[in-house]
Amino acid sequence: MEGGAGCDDLTAWELVPVWRCSVVRRRFLERGGGDETPRGGSVCRILIESDATDPLCSQLLPYPINHWTPLTMGEGECDIIEGVLEGMRAGERCEVVISRLESSSCLQTQELRLTLQLHSFTPGRDSWELSFDEKWGSIARHKQKGGVRFREGDMWGAAHRYSLATRLAVTLQRVVPAEWDPEFQRVRSELHANLAACQLRLGQPHNALLSATRALGLQPCCTKALYRRGLALSMLGEFKQARADLRRVLELEPASKPALQALRDLERREREQRGQLARAMSKLFN
Repeated sequence: MEGGAGCDDLTAWELVPVWRCSVVRRRFLERGGGDETPRGGSVCRILIESDATDPLCSQLLPYPINHWTPLTMGEGECDIIEGVLEGMRAGERCEVVISRLESSSCLQTQELRLTLQLHSFTPGRDSWELSFDEKWGSIARHKQKGGVRFREGDMWGAAHRYSLATRLAVTLQRVVPAEWDPEFQRVRSELHANLAACQLRLGQPHNALLSATRALGLQPCCTKALYRRGLALSMLGEFKQARADLRRVLELEPASKPALQALRDLERREREQRGQLARAMSKLFN
């Protein structure tokens, strides 16, 4: 909490951890009663009020504005709103400020301001209370909706979905039936590979490298993960390792046009780098 203010101070701003390219803060305008707060699976009745005109507001906040609407916690439709709702009690109302990071262009305006009111919510359950089948169903649902977000161009929304699915999958590692293990490892690998694709689009090669490497730890011959790790390594200037991954893709899928193009791009970048080095050395000795 900023400024060292106490928990009961309605004007105290709190930072809200979110996935997206923004800093999110909230402060309580009205306090509610009781001790319960929304958990995973809670269906919340919320009201978002804003006069924001930023065209990306509808992507950042995919809920009706100035109308009461239901929201299911843990469904990943909006990590910003879910993050703000965490810790809120029924009847509470918050002012929320979404500020653009200096290095990001995901908001055209400097900040978005809104108020969020939580009218009521149903009881939810933490992940440890869910059965294997319930968790597996949630993983499949997050994966499917992540794909929808990706195709719509919402990389942050897709990454959030895939991240939710990978975190749920971790809780199943020790309880997966033996006959399900091959499918389980395949799905986990695909989730990490898909997350790497989002991170590449978001300009996060270090994160993409980690995600693709996790995918390959589960499925060493996953060509999507090899390709995406190759791209991440190339972006980081690790040309030798990038070439090895891309060539491995072509060993497994000789007709892969993306891998062939990535290798050509890699060779071009290497030539440019050698040319820059030669010019720098020439200036040094002349």
